[in-house]
Amino acid sequence: MQAQMYAVRSSVATIIRASAITGACLAAACTPNATNTQNTPNATPALASTPTHIAVLAAETGPMSPIGLSAMRGAQLAITEHNHTSTLRFDAECIDTQSSSPRATEIARAAAARNTIGIGFTDSDPALVAIPEFTRIGKPFVVIGATDPKLPGRCGAGTFLACFGDDAQAIAAADFGAAHFGKRALVIFDSRHEYTRTVASFFRSRFGNEVGGSAVAEFDLSFTPAPAIAPHLVAPANQADFIFVACMPEDIAAVLKSVRSALPTTPIIGGDSFDCDAVLRTPTANSQASANADSATAPTNHVWFTTHAWLGTGASPAALAFVDAYSAAYGTRPPNAFAALGYDAARLAIDARTRAGSDDPKAIAAALAATTDFHGVTGTISYANGPVPKKDVWMVSVTNGTLQLAR
Repeated sequence: MQAQMYAVRSSVATIIRASAITGACLAAACTPNATNTQNTPNATPALASTPTHIAVLAAETGPMSPIGLSAMRGAQLAITEHNHTSTLRFDAECIDTQSSSPRATEIARAAAARNTIGIGFTDSDPALVAIPEFTRIGKPFVVIGATDPKLPGRCGAGTFLACFGDDAQAIAAADFGAAHFGKRALVIFDSRHEYTRTVASFFRSRFGNEVGGSAVAEFDLSFTPAPAIAPHLVAPANQADFIFVACMPEDIAAVLKSVRSALPTTPIIGGDSFDCDAVLRTPTANSQASANADSATAPTNHVWFTTHAWLGTGASPAALAFVDAYSAAYGTRPPNAFAALGYDAARLAIDARTRAGSDDPKAIAAALAATTDFHGVTGTISYANGPVPKKDVWMVSVTNGTLQLAR
Protein backbone atom coordinates (compact mmCIF):
# COMPACT_ATOMS: atom_id res chain seq x y z
CA MET A 1 0.00 0.00 0.00
CA GLN A 2 1.05 3.55 -0.55
CA ALA A 3 2.22 5.81 2.22
CA GLN A 4 -0.71 7.94 3.19
CA MET A 5 -1.74 11.17 4.81
CA TYR A 6 -5.19 11.13 6.34
CA ALA A 7 -7.03 14.15 5.00
CA VAL A 8 -9.28 14.28 8.04
CA ARG A 9 -10.30 17.75 9.00
CA SER A 10 -11.71 19.25 12.14
CA SER A 11 -15.50 19.16 12.17
CA VAL A 12 -15.75 21.75 14.93
CA ALA A 13 -13.25 23.80 13.01
CA THR A 14 -12.87 27.18 11.48
CA ILE A 15 -11.01 28.17 8.39
CA ILE A 16 -9.27 31.46 7.98
CA ARG A 17 -7.50 33.34 5.36
CA ALA A 18 -4.34 35.31 5.54
CA SER A 19 -1.88 36.46 2.96
CA ALA A 20 0.90 33.89 2.87
CA ILE A 21 4.28 34.83 4.22
CA THR A 22 6.90 34.75 1.52
CA GLY A 23 9.94 32.61 2.10
CA ALA A 24 11.16 31.48 5.48
CA CYS A 25 12.48 34.76 6.77
CA LEU A 26 11.23 35.57 10.25
CA ALA A 27 12.36 37.17 13.43
CA ALA A 28 14.11 37.67 16.65
CA ALA A 29 15.43 35.91 19.63
CA CYS A 30 13.76 36.12 23.00
CA THR A 31 14.31 39.28 24.94
CA PRO A 32 16.93 39.34 27.73
CA ASN A 33 14.27 39.30 30.45
CA ALA A 34 12.79 36.09 29.11
CA THR A 35 12.83 33.06 31.35
CA ASN A 36 14.93 31.00 28.96
CA THR A 37 16.97 32.32 26.06
CA GLN A 38 19.98 30.05 25.83
CA ASN A 39 18.45 27.93 23.05
CA THR A 40 17.66 30.90 20.83
CA PRO A 41 19.44 31.21 17.45
CA ASN A 42 21.65 34.26 17.10
CA ALA A 43 19.86 37.10 15.39
CA THR A 44 21.01 40.25 13.66
CA PRO A 45 18.39 42.78 14.79
CA ALA A 46 16.66 44.60 12.00
CA LEU A 47 16.32 48.35 12.30
CA ALA A 48 12.97 49.36 13.72
CA SER A 49 11.99 52.08 16.15
CA THR A 50 9.34 50.21 18.14
CA PRO A 51 9.26 46.40 18.09
CA THR A 52 6.06 44.40 18.50
CA HIS A 53 6.22 42.29 21.65
CA ILE A 54 5.17 38.63 21.48
CA ALA A 55 4.86 36.39 24.53
CA VAL A 56 5.77 32.76 23.86
CA LEU A 57 4.51 30.43 26.59
CA ALA A 58 5.51 26.77 26.56
CA ALA A 59 6.73 23.99 28.83
CA GLU A 60 10.51 24.00 28.56
CA THR A 61 10.75 21.91 31.73
CA GLY A 62 8.55 19.33 33.42
CA PRO A 63 6.52 16.44 31.97
CA MET A 64 5.39 18.34 28.86
CA SER A 65 8.88 19.51 27.92
CA PRO A 66 9.46 16.77 25.28
CA ILE A 67 7.04 18.67 23.04
CA GLY A 68 6.94 22.09 24.71
CA LEU A 69 10.64 22.84 24.26
CA SER A 70 10.60 22.01 20.56
CA ALA A 71 7.51 24.20 20.11
CA MET A 72 9.30 27.08 21.84
CA ARG A 73 12.35 26.65 19.65
CA GLY A 74 10.24 26.57 16.49
CA ALA A 75 8.58 29.84 17.46
CA GLN A 76 11.92 31.47 18.27
CA LEU A 77 13.29 30.38 14.90
CA ALA A 78 10.39 31.98 13.03
CA ILE A 79 10.82 35.27 14.86
CA THR A 80 14.58 35.27 14.36
CA GLU A 81 14.27 34.61 10.63
CA HIS A 82 11.79 37.45 10.22
CA ASN A 83 13.99 39.94 12.05
CA HIS A 84 16.89 39.12 9.74
CA THR A 85 15.02 40.41 6.72
CA SER A 86 12.41 42.93 7.83
CA THR A 87 12.43 46.40 9.33
CA LEU A 88 9.24 45.48 11.19
CA ARG A 89 10.87 43.96 14.26
CA PHE A 90 9.43 41.54 16.79
CA ASP A 91 10.73 40.89 20.29
CA ALA A 92 9.74 37.60 21.90
CA GLU A 93 9.49 37.06 25.63
CA CYS A 94 9.88 33.30 25.98
CA ILE A 95 8.54 31.97 29.28
CA ASP A 96 8.70 28.47 30.73
CA THR A 97 5.30 27.35 32.03
CA GLN A 98 7.04 24.44 33.81
CA SER A 99 4.22 22.09 32.74
CA SER A 100 2.05 23.65 35.45
CA SER A 101 -1.43 25.15 35.07
CA PRO A 102 -1.09 27.41 38.15
CA ARG A 103 2.32 28.59 36.92
CA ALA A 104 0.90 29.20 33.43
CA THR A 105 -1.90 31.35 34.82
CA GLU A 106 0.46 33.40 36.94
CA ILE A 107 2.92 34.13 34.15
CA ALA A 108 0.20 34.70 31.55
CA ARG A 109 -1.34 37.50 33.59
CA ALA A 110 1.95 39.42 33.71
CA ALA A 111 2.94 38.53 30.14
CA ALA A 112 -0.38 39.74 28.74
CA ALA A 113 0.20 43.16 30.26
CA ARG A 114 3.67 43.45 28.70
CA ASN A 115 3.03 42.00 25.24
CA THR A 116 0.78 42.70 22.28
CA ILE A 117 0.28 39.10 21.11
CA GLY A 118 0.51 35.73 22.84
CA ILE A 119 1.38 32.36 21.35
CA GLY A 120 1.99 29.05 23.03
CA PHE A 121 0.81 25.88 24.77
CA THR A 122 0.93 22.25 23.69
CA ASP A 123 -1.45 21.05 26.40
CA SER A 124 -5.10 22.02 26.82
CA ASP A 125 -5.21 22.15 30.65
CA PRO A 126 -2.84 25.13 31.13
CA ALA A 127 -4.16 26.73 27.94
CA LEU A 128 -7.69 26.80 29.35
CA VAL A 129 -6.70 28.77 32.43
CA ALA A 130 -3.93 30.97 31.00
CA ILE A 131 -5.19 32.18 27.62
CA PRO A 132 -8.12 34.12 29.16
CA GLU A 133 -5.54 36.38 30.82
CA PHE A 134 -4.83 37.65 27.28
CA THR A 135 -8.30 37.65 25.78
CA ARG A 136 -10.03 39.38 28.70
CA ILE A 137 -7.91 42.47 28.03
CA GLY A 138 -8.34 42.21 24.26
CA LYS A 139 -4.98 40.62 23.38
CA PRO A 140 -5.05 37.90 20.66
CA PHE A 141 -3.54 34.47 21.32
CA VAL A 142 -2.38 31.84 18.81
CA VAL A 143 -2.38 28.32 20.27
CA ILE A 144 0.57 26.21 19.13
CA GLY A 145 -0.50 22.64 19.86
CA ALA A 146 -3.23 22.44 22.51
CA THR A 147 -5.81 20.57 20.46
CA ASP A 148 -9.14 20.91 22.29
CA PRO A 149 -11.41 22.33 19.54
CA LYS A 150 -13.49 24.09 22.19
CA LEU A 151 -10.58 26.23 23.38
CA PRO A 152 -11.61 29.37 21.44
CA GLY A 153 -15.12 29.25 22.84
CA ARG A 154 -13.90 28.61 26.37
CA CYS A 155 -10.95 31.03 26.33
CA GLY A 156 -12.58 33.99 24.66
CA ALA A 157 -12.64 35.91 21.39
CA GLY A 158 -9.18 36.38 19.92
CA THR A 159 -8.11 32.75 20.51
CA PHE A 160 -6.93 30.94 17.37
CA LEU A 161 -5.52 27.44 16.97
CA ALA A 162 -2.53 26.82 14.69
CA CYS A 163 -3.18 23.07 15.08
CA PHE A 164 -6.05 20.78 14.13
CA GLY A 165 -8.58 19.82 16.78
CA ASP A 166 -8.87 16.58 18.74
CA ASP A 167 -11.98 15.73 16.74
CA ALA A 168 -9.89 15.58 13.57
CA GLN A 169 -7.17 13.33 14.97
CA ALA A 170 -9.69 11.06 16.70
CA ILE A 171 -11.55 10.60 13.41
CA ALA A 172 -8.29 9.73 11.68
CA ALA A 173 -7.36 7.21 14.39
CA ALA A 174 -10.78 5.55 14.39
CA ASP A 175 -10.94 5.29 10.60
CA PHE A 176 -7.37 4.02 10.31
CA GLY A 177 -7.85 1.42 13.05
CA ALA A 178 -11.07 0.07 11.55
CA ALA A 179 -9.68 -0.02 8.01
CA HIS A 180 -6.39 -1.70 8.89
CA PHE A 181 -7.05 -3.82 11.97
CA GLY A 182 -10.75 -4.32 12.68
CA LYS A 183 -13.75 -2.97 14.53
CA ARG A 184 -12.97 -4.11 18.07
CA ALA A 185 -10.90 -1.67 20.08
CA LEU A 186 -9.51 -1.69 23.60
CA VAL A 187 -9.41 1.90 24.88
CA ILE A 188 -6.87 3.24 27.39
CA PHE A 189 -7.35 6.85 28.44
CA ASP A 190 -6.80 9.22 31.35
CA SER A 191 -9.74 11.15 32.78
CA ARG A 192 -7.46 13.54 34.70
CA HIS A 193 -6.49 15.64 31.67
CA GLU A 194 -8.50 17.72 29.21
CA TYR A 195 -6.57 16.43 26.19
CA THR A 196 -6.93 12.74 27.03
CA ARG A 197 -10.61 13.07 27.93
CA THR A 198 -11.39 15.00 24.76
CA VAL A 199 -9.56 12.88 22.22
CA ALA A 200 -10.89 9.66 23.79
CA SER A 201 -14.44 11.02 23.68
CA PHE A 202 -14.17 11.93 20.00
CA PHE A 203 -12.64 8.50 19.26
CA ARG A 204 -15.53 6.68 20.97
CA SER A 205 -18.08 8.75 19.07
CA ARG A 206 -16.50 8.18 15.68
CA PHE A 207 -15.62 4.53 16.20
CA GLY A 208 -18.94 3.53 17.71
CA ASN A 209 -21.44 5.74 15.93
CA GLU A 210 -20.01 6.16 12.44
CA VAL A 211 -17.48 3.38 11.88
CA GLY A 212 -19.65 0.70 13.47
CA GLY A 213 -16.96 -0.48 15.86
CA SER A 214 -17.14 -1.31 19.55
CA ALA A 215 -14.95 -0.99 22.62
CA VAL A 216 -14.30 -4.43 24.11
CA ALA A 217 -12.91 -2.81 27.28
CA GLU A 218 -11.85 0.57 28.64
CA PHE A 219 -9.21 1.42 31.22
CA ASP A 220 -8.84 4.78 32.92
CA LEU A 221 -5.28 5.50 34.03
CA SER A 222 -6.60 7.67 36.84
CA PHE A 223 -7.98 4.51 38.48
CA THR A 224 -5.52 1.93 37.18
CA PRO A 225 -2.05 3.47 36.78
CA ALA A 226 -0.11 2.47 33.70
CA PRO A 227 2.42 0.25 35.55
CA ALA A 228 -0.47 -1.79 37.03
CA ILE A 229 -2.60 -2.18 33.93
CA ALA A 230 -0.98 -5.30 32.40
CA PRO A 231 -2.94 -7.94 34.40
CA HIS A 232 -6.23 -6.33 33.39
CA LEU A 233 -5.40 -6.70 29.70
CA VAL A 234 -5.22 -10.49 29.72
CA ALA A 235 -8.97 -11.14 29.64
CA PRO A 236 -9.75 -8.96 26.59
CA ALA A 237 -6.49 -9.90 24.85
CA ASN A 238 -8.13 -12.12 22.25
CA GLN A 239 -11.08 -9.78 21.67
CA ALA A 240 -9.34 -6.54 20.63
CA ASP A 241 -8.18 -5.90 17.07
CA PHE A 242 -6.21 -2.88 18.23
CA ILE A 243 -5.66 -0.61 21.23
CA PHE A 244 -6.39 3.12 21.22
CA VAL A 245 -4.37 5.07 23.78
CA ALA A 246 -5.08 8.63 24.93
CA CYS A 247 -2.36 9.46 27.46
CA MET A 248 0.08 12.23 28.28
CA PRO A 249 3.72 12.09 27.05
CA GLU A 250 5.04 11.23 30.51
CA ASP A 251 2.91 8.05 30.60
CA ILE A 252 3.83 6.68 27.19
CA ALA A 253 6.79 4.59 28.36
CA ALA A 254 4.81 3.00 31.20
CA VAL A 255 1.81 2.31 28.97
CA LEU A 256 3.95 0.68 26.29
CA LYS A 257 5.74 -1.45 28.87
CA SER A 258 2.50 -2.66 30.46
CA VAL A 259 0.68 -3.30 27.19
CA ARG A 260 3.57 -5.12 25.59
CA SER A 261 4.08 -7.38 28.61
CA ALA A 262 0.50 -8.63 28.10
CA LEU A 263 -0.09 -8.09 24.38
CA PRO A 264 3.25 -8.24 22.53
CA THR A 265 1.99 -7.58 19.01
CA THR A 266 -1.49 -6.06 19.25
CA PRO A 267 -1.49 -2.81 17.24
CA ILE A 268 -1.49 0.38 19.31
CA ILE A 269 -2.78 3.70 17.98
CA GLY A 270 -2.02 6.88 19.91
CA GLY A 271 -2.77 10.56 19.54
CA ASP A 272 -0.29 13.36 18.90
CA SER A 273 1.16 13.07 22.42
CA PHE A 274 2.98 10.01 21.04
CA ASP A 275 5.04 12.30 18.81
CA CYS A 276 8.02 12.30 21.18
CA ASP A 277 11.16 10.24 21.75
CA ALA A 278 9.50 8.10 24.44
CA VAL A 279 7.62 6.19 21.74
CA LEU A 280 10.77 4.94 19.98
CA ARG A 281 11.88 2.40 22.58
CA THR A 282 9.65 0.26 24.77
CA PRO A 283 10.80 -0.45 28.34
CA THR A 284 11.05 -4.14 29.16
CA ALA A 285 11.45 -6.19 32.31
CA ASN A 286 14.41 -8.10 30.90
CA SER A 287 16.86 -8.09 33.78
CA GLN A 288 19.36 -9.89 31.54
CA ALA A 289 19.63 -6.78 29.42
CA SER A 290 20.36 -4.40 32.26
CA ALA A 291 21.13 -4.34 35.94
CA ASN A 292 18.18 -1.98 36.25
CA ALA A 293 15.17 -3.75 34.79
CA ASP A 294 13.27 -0.49 34.30
CA SER A 295 16.03 0.91 32.10
CA ALA A 296 16.08 -2.05 29.69
CA THR A 297 14.38 -1.19 26.41
CA ALA A 298 13.68 -2.67 23.00
CA PRO A 299 12.87 -0.91 19.74
CA THR A 300 9.16 -0.18 19.53
CA ASN A 301 7.01 -2.01 16.99
CA HIS A 302 3.33 -2.18 16.01
CA VAL A 303 2.60 1.41 17.08
CA TRP A 304 0.91 4.15 15.05
CA PHE A 305 0.04 7.72 16.00
CA THR A 306 -1.57 10.86 14.62
CA THR A 307 0.44 14.05 14.27
CA HIS A 308 0.55 17.49 12.68
CA ALA A 309 3.29 17.22 10.06
CA TRP A 310 5.71 14.80 8.48
CA LEU A 311 9.32 15.96 8.68
CA GLY A 312 11.09 12.79 7.52
CA THR A 313 12.03 11.27 4.19
CA GLY A 314 9.68 12.39 1.47
CA ALA A 315 8.46 15.45 3.36
CA SER A 316 7.23 18.51 1.49
CA PRO A 317 9.75 21.14 0.32
CA ALA A 318 8.49 23.52 3.02
CA ALA A 319 8.96 20.87 5.69
CA LEU A 320 12.45 19.99 4.48
CA ALA A 321 13.44 23.66 4.42
CA PHE A 322 12.19 23.99 7.99
CA VAL A 323 14.18 20.93 9.05
CA ASP A 324 17.33 22.43 7.56
CA ALA A 325 16.77 25.81 9.24
CA TYR A 326 15.97 24.27 12.62
CA SER A 327 19.00 21.96 12.40
CA ALA A 328 21.29 24.87 11.54
CA ALA A 329 19.94 26.96 14.41
CA TYR A 330 19.99 24.33 17.15
CA GLY A 331 22.44 21.68 15.97
CA THR A 332 19.79 18.95 15.91
CA ARG A 333 16.81 17.99 13.80
CA PRO A 334 13.35 19.01 15.03
CA PRO A 335 12.34 16.14 17.31
CA ASN A 336 8.65 16.26 16.51
CA ALA A 337 5.88 18.09 14.66
CA PHE A 338 5.34 20.50 17.56
CA ALA A 339 8.50 22.32 16.49
CA ALA A 340 6.84 23.04 13.16
CA LEU A 341 3.60 24.06 14.89
CA GLY A 342 5.54 26.58 16.99
CA TYR A 343 7.13 27.91 13.82
CA ASP A 344 3.76 28.27 12.09
CA ALA A 345 2.09 29.88 15.12
CA ALA A 346 4.76 32.58 15.28
CA ARG A 347 4.53 33.17 11.55
CA LEU A 348 0.76 33.50 11.81
CA ALA A 349 1.16 36.16 14.51
CA ILE A 350 3.78 38.02 12.48
CA ASP A 351 1.70 37.88 9.33
CA ALA A 352 -1.38 39.21 11.14
CA ARG A 353 0.56 42.06 12.73
CA THR A 354 2.04 42.95 9.35
CA ARG A 355 -1.36 43.07 7.68
CA ALA A 356 -2.93 44.95 10.61
CA GLY A 357 -0.45 47.78 10.08
CA SER A 358 -0.28 48.65 13.77
CA ASP A 359 0.16 47.22 17.27
CA ASP A 360 -3.53 47.63 18.03
CA PRO A 361 -4.52 44.19 19.44
CA LYS A 362 -8.03 44.47 18.00
CA ALA A 363 -6.65 45.11 14.53
CA ILE A 364 -4.28 42.13 14.85
CA ALA A 365 -7.11 39.88 16.04
CA ALA A 366 -9.21 41.01 13.08
CA ALA A 367 -6.32 40.26 10.73
CA LEU A 368 -5.99 36.78 12.23
CA ALA A 369 -9.71 36.18 11.75
CA ALA A 370 -9.37 37.23 8.11
CA THR A 371 -6.54 34.77 7.44
CA THR A 372 -7.06 32.55 4.41
CA ASP A 373 -4.76 30.04 2.72
CA PHE A 374 -1.80 30.69 4.99
CA HIS A 375 0.80 28.19 3.80
CA GLY A 376 2.58 26.79 6.83
CA VAL A 377 4.96 23.90 7.37
CA THR A 378 2.11 21.98 9.01
CA GLY A 379 -0.40 22.69 6.27
CA THR A 380 -2.68 25.39 4.93
CA ILE A 381 -4.46 27.43 7.59
CA SER A 382 -7.63 29.44 7.17
CA TYR A 383 -10.00 30.93 9.74
CA ALA A 384 -12.87 31.93 7.46
CA ASN A 385 -15.15 29.42 9.21
CA GLY A 386 -13.83 30.00 12.72
CA PRO A 387 -10.71 29.89 14.90
CA VAL A 388 -9.95 26.15 14.56
CA PRO A 389 -8.34 25.40 11.20
CA LYS A 390 -9.29 22.42 9.07
CA LYS A 391 -5.96 20.70 8.52
CA ASP A 392 -4.70 17.33 7.38
CA VAL A 393 -3.83 14.67 9.96
CA TRP A 394 -0.70 12.62 9.41
CA MET A 395 -0.54 8.96 10.48
CA VAL A 396 2.94 7.78 11.44
CA SER A 397 4.09 4.25 12.25
CA VAL A 398 6.84 3.12 14.61
CA THR A 399 8.69 0.08 13.29
CA ASN A 400 11.90 -1.21 14.88
CA GLY A 401 12.17 2.08 16.75
CA THR A 402 12.04 4.27 13.64
CA LEU A 403 9.31 6.56 12.31
CA GLN A 404 7.72 6.05 8.89
CA LEU A 405 4.62 7.29 7.14
CA ALA A 406 1.81 4.84 7.76
CA ARG A 407 1.25 2.30 5.01
